[in-house]
Amino acid sequence: MLTLHKLELFVYVAQAGSISKAADHFLMSQPNVSQHIQDLEAEFGEQLLIRKHRGVELTPAGETLLQYAQEIFRLVAEARLAITDVSRLSGGNLALAATPGVGIYVLPECVEQFRMRYPQFTVSIKTGVTAEVITFLIASQCEAGFIEGELDGIRLPPHFGVLVLDTVQQYVVISHAHPWWNATSLSIQALDDQPVILRQIGSQSRAWLDKFLKSHGVRLRHVGEFDNPETIKRALLAGNAFAILPAYVVRHEVDLGVLRLLPVNDCDLQRQLKLIWNKDWPLSPITYAFLRHLATDYPSVHALLDSSAPRQPHRGRV
Repeated sequence: MLTLHKLELFVYVAQAGSISKAADHFLMSQPNVSQHIQDLEAEFGEQLLIRKHRGVELTPAGETLLQYAQEIFRLVAEARLAITDVSRLSGGNLALAATPGVGIYVLPECVEQFRMRYPQFTVSIKTGVTAEVITFLIASQCEAGFIEGELDGIRLPPHFGVLVLDTVQQYVVISHAHPWWNATSLSIQALDDQPVILRQIGSQSRAWLDKFLKSHGVRLRHVGEFDNPETIKRALLAGNAFAILPAYVVRHEVDLGVLRLLPVNDCDLQRQLKLIWNKDWPLSPITYAFLRHLATDYPSVHALLDSSAPRQPHRGRV
């Protein structure tokens, strides 16, 4: 029998190119997934997948079924979005992904405000470097990804949308022990050959900073590399190096007077806060509601909401 569950399994196998990945995702055994695919092949009388040593490939019939199945699930998702009143749902989950700084310092406040309005929902935020956030989106482990920075060198699927939410100023951050503590601003050349604490190689933050400083002929003396901003802050408090961070990362320490922000006065040290999502897949009602809440602080989200609003069905004569 043809069911939505069987089609959902088929779509995941087709997109992942792997029965084992589908089994892991749906918490099923591989033989069970294979049986559902075989049921579909018997239903249509056509082979849908070619089993290979490493994964599977779609046959022409499989390609055709994938297109129809994706359209079916788009319509189901649109219907759910058009009809559902999230305030009346008894439960649900909001799944997000973000780069470390955004996930730790930007989203939690927005999420808690959202949960105060909808306490019946749970929220999960996966954190990782930009490439990992994209991977989470591709694997449908989240519906919305938030990153701070650039997408240089990142293979973004063509059906993914990118929306700039805000411009984020970057600052030189120092502790009281640093000789620049009494300065009010710095030139970019003042950073040359100074001890600095950086994000790890492989992060977009590190790639952006290395490229930016190289373009200004500035070489830094690396004394530490860490994979999250909390560790960087602790290292700053313990020594006399500096780091380059957005203000939201050190807001609490600046208020306490233990860290200080210094602007660079002769160049634009800025990055962008971006939202990434799958344009081909309608947002779930809970994610749509969260983005509508987010639009209060980031008005550019309204453009995404307008484009994601469900279409009105064609009403023919009965």
